[in-house]
Amino acid sequence: MKNIIVYGDIHGCLDELKKLRKKIALSPDDIEVSVGDFFNKGPHSVETLHYLLDENIKMILGNNEVKVLKMYRRYKKDGKKYLKTLRDFEKNTVLTVTETEISYLKNLPYFLRFYNLTIVHGGILPNTKLSEKLDKNTKKDVTLARYLNKDLETIPWNDIEGRYKFWSEVYDGREGFVIYGHQPFDKPKIDEFSIGIDTGCVYDGKLTAIKIPIDDEAKKVLIDEYELISVKAMKNYWK
Repeated sequence: MKNIIVYGDIHGCLDELKKLRKKIALSPDDIEVSVGDFFNKGPHSVETLHYLLDENIKMILGNNEVKVLKMYRRYKKDGKKYLKTLRDFEKNTVLTVTETEISYLKNLPYFLRFYNLTIVHGGILPNTKLSEKLDKNTKKDVTLARYLNKDLETIPWNDIEGRYKFWSEVYDGREGFVIYGHQPFDKPKIDEFSIGIDTGCVYDGKLTAIKIPIDDEAKKVLIDEYELISVKAMKNYWK
């Protein structure tokens, strides 16, 4: 039986990704997916994209890929003066990425479905409806969702007051069982209808993957049989 393997936020930590793939017992029929945020912060952003493409690993957009698209657009418009506003790793990405790679990023999906399994980068809010054509607000939600206030509305990352719950704690499963990244946890966050697998590799945590069998005859991903596999970061890249 083949599996689906989803990798948490890579953030350019290519060496850890290669190490993690060696640790997983991959088979030729397995489907591999990056949960997004394979760009930025770590040492090998563009190289990670090349590797994902070469290894036929599917990708969805994370907020950092969206950010790269915005930075590249601004750089093409404003030139060198815009570079002065960027951090070193952002500047390196903008100067290294090509038009071909930017075009590829533009065409990545915001989510993927495999039968009863849905993969997004950020999260699914109470009013989120996934479809082939997402509006601007929904695109923002599925890449950025984290904490909700008491009215179940998103609150800023830096708002430490009045936090109610994390989005996955109120998610009802209507869009399938969700695998997501974006929010770094010390260990995978397991809720009734979702699992968060960003374990902060770029911050000296771990790079985590989830491996789940797929039953094509039953047209079902066997969620209860999931396995979590991790490797420790080689260093803290975010200093």
